[in-house]
Amino acid sequence: MKSTIRDRKETEVILEITIDSNTVNNKLDEIYNKTVEELDLPGFRKGKVPKSFVKARFGDDVFYEDAQKELVEEYLPKALEENEINPVSEPETEIEDFERGEDFTFEASVEVMPEVELEDYTEIEVEDPGAGEVTEKDIEEELQSLREENGQLVPKEEGVVEAGDHVTVSDPDGNTQEVEVSDDEDNPTSDLIGKSVGDEVEVDEETPEEEIELEISDIKELELPAIDNEFAKDLGYDDLESLRTDIKSDLFEQKEDERTDEIGEKILEKIIEKNDFSPPEKLLDQIVDEQVEETKQQIGSESFADLLEQEGKTEEDWIKDVEKSAEEQLKQRLVLDRIAELEEIELSDEEFEEKLEEQAEKQGVNPIKFKNQLRAQDQLDSYRDSLRHEKVFDFLIDSANLITEEDNDE
Repeated sequence: MKSTIRDRKETEVILEITIDSNTVNNKLDEIYNKTVEELDLPGFRKGKVPKSFVKARFGDDVFYEDAQKELVEEYLPKALEENEINPVSEPETEIEDFERGEDFTFEASVEVMPEVELEDYTEIEVEDPGAGEVTEKDIEEELQSLREENGQLVPKEEGVVEAGDHVTVSDPDGNTQEVEVSDDEDNPTSDLIGKSVGDEVEVDEETPEEEIELEISDIKELELPAIDNEFAKDLGYDDLESLRTDIKSDLFEQKEDERTDEIGEKILEKIIEKNDFSPPEKLLDQIVDEQVEETKQQIGSESFADLLEQEGKTEEDWIKDVEKSAEEQLKQRLVLDRIAELEEIELSDEEFEEKLEEQAEKQGVNPIKFKNQLRAQDQLDSYRDSLRHEKVFDFLIDSANLITEEDNDE
């Protein structure tokens, strides 16, 4: 096999690959032998049909298409590796001539990531929004969330259905289900508000013709614990004060993360503005198609139509927004990968394992189980890339020129 790069553009490489005639003949004979083994013709034993008869009846070129396909599948990956080309989308091949006894030459158009040449990516001047303070209101809201998370559903002996209650209802066919009642008028469960056990209520579905009659058989309300020392101890803290201290620390860390994310986004935006390049077109189209299809599958066609109506957009407009967002994310990824390469920023195996353990601890799962979950979802490599990108963000922020409000006032 011979392979040469015939043309190289920003995001495309055209390879010319030649396979010698002996290999072509051997492939044709191989496919013939496999075909004959399965061929069952009157007057011949299965697998014993003479080659001359097959050629006379079907022609030698009956095997050409399969031979071309197998030769391309076998030798194109070798040519890509030989020329150190890493395709980011499915290669496209172009075949002109294919004959027994002759060399087989074909071209492959391969989409690749652009070679991003970056300038002035350090000492970027951006405004520092500051982390912001953690207020008493923030802490109280978090305590209230914890209180609701640890509440218990108890039977509601008296009174009527209120928003937030969990109500068991049954339809005329005897099917039962428990629903959480919402006070949103667009939510069908709002029709249950004010009703009691034993009451029957007609609930609107998607259209008035789809009304169904439900009978309330049980009402439960959420009983919330008092926010005191006992509540804190149930959560594993010494007392309420230590719980509040931990909440304040977590909230401050969240605000600091939000601050660094915002600064990092601003820096990346300025780097991309200074360094013009285009991401691979086919790869971008593939990402957009996958995101659009995934959204439609997740929310359903009717909900998708509702989404477009709420946003006041046509499907074409919405897809353009998805494309714009996908292009920005792809450009960011290319910039981060290039800076990691230029600055030799790597994530060691030890660092990776430490980060996995930290994340597993936050989620309250076993680190090995967490790692296996990522591997099963084919997300382990992308998670590692995201951690390496975090190190690049840290580098960019450390090397940036951050302007504070005090600086602006001066």
